[in-house]
Amino acid sequence: MVFLSANNQHSNFTPFKSGPTSQEKYKAPKIQILFELGVQIFDNFWHTRAAFHMKKYPFSTTLLILLLIRPIYAQEIVSRSETPGGEVRAAIERLTSVSETNYINQLALRGFNLETQGLLIESLDSHTVYAELNSNVGFNPASIIKVATSFAALAKFGPEYHFETAFYSDGAINTKTHTLNGNLVLLSNGDPVLATADVSRLVRDVVRAGITRITGNLVVSGPFTYGMFPTTDKATKGLAQLIRRAGIRFTETANSQTVRGLKITSYVSSSLRDILFYQNAHSVNRIAERLGEAVGGPRAVEQFLIKDLDIAQTDISISHTSGLDFNRITPRATVQLFRELVFWLNLNNMQPQDVLPVAGLDAGTLQRRFTGEEYRGAIIGKTGTLPGTDGGVSTLAGIAYTRDHGPVLFAIFNTKGPVATYRRLQDQLMKGFIVESGGIPEGNASLHKLTN
Repeated sequence: MVFLSANNQHSNFTPFKSGPTSQEKYKAPKIQILFELGVQIFDNFWHTRAAFHMKKYPFSTTLLILLLIRPIYAQEIVSRSETPGGEVRAAIERLTSVSETNYINQLALRGFNLETQGLLIESLDSHTVYAELNSNVGFNPASIIKVATSFAALAKFGPEYHFETAFYSDGAINTKTHTLNGNLVLLSNGDPVLATADVSRLVRDVVRAGITRITGNLVVSGPFTYGMFPTTDKATKGLAQLIRRAGIRFTETANSQTVRGLKITSYVSSSLRDILFYQNAHSVNRIAERLGEAVGGPRAVEQFLIKDLDIAQTDISISHTSGLDFNRITPRATVQLFRELVFWLNLNNMQPQDVLPVAGLDAGTLQRRFTGEEYRGAIIGKTGTLPGTDGGVSTLAGIAYTRDHGPVLFAIFNTKGPVATYRRLQDQLMKGFIVESGGIPEGNASLHKLTN
């Protein structure tokens, strides 16, 4: 299966790892990537490989034919259209399925207003639409926004980035009077999983360094959050209280972008990829809000989608980087988000399950969904739930791996109704679609049997 073996492909959520890597700007040559993804589909579906490690295979006419031949629900459309710039592209193929028809009928039979429901199931190359309902209408995505926040963080920091929080002494320490003649500086780059216990240990290290009085200020540099403090301002106030309780006297707090002095102590987080997987698997709002702070806030995530992923400004509105309260995104923009994420991960030798949970396998919000042998491991994605907002919101989006159509992207948005009912309908839709698409690839199924 493309990208998917799900047997220990993501590492455990551990507290300490070595230093950060440099940021790499995301620029995806999509034609090349689609070809490489096709090679991966061929290799994994037909040779039952456990994983694909970005090897480049020799191009051959036979391979090209095998990659292009695929079963479809109906007669394939082969017409072409020309863009204003003269670029020729294949027309979008719209197919219908029994699972789509049943899903829409079930919504109507239960009395749900179809105008409050959104759906899009589309091929990885965006040339084929398998199911669609209000795909250009903005809906509340709930926690699916966490995927956008994750992608923005990956693009800014890189998957192996480690957040560091450190105290510096900007001045000499008089060991006799236990006085720091200068500022005590906290340098932070926004560790989204920094706990109160971690900060308390750092403060104790400052005391052990012989400091009980500061002639200058407590200076905080960079985005800083910890524990229950989701913003830099609130975290700075909390830190000031911890320092005073530890018996360290200082004048006042300040912010600065310039850091000087000698490092006293520091704390280094686990890698960003591990943080993201834990956040997305368990849908932890606190981590996503603090990670959003490190990225630059809701506006920064929104601009990343617009400028870097070419999502239309009218298709996205983010107020909280965790997905709480009122956010908006269209099913089409959501599918585009996942498509670009798959490309980016592929470029960086990663797989979707490195940052997203596998349904029916990984602990978290998808653990008890798609658990049957015929579905387990076929879905990698993100759930969203807001029972008290917009009349009740339940969402599901991600990647479905199928035998006949390869990896397929989907976004299902349900609003103004009971979450439990919506979840059942979402599962019925995707299970039916997987069955209609030939089931999950044999290689993928056998791999999961070996690990469960």
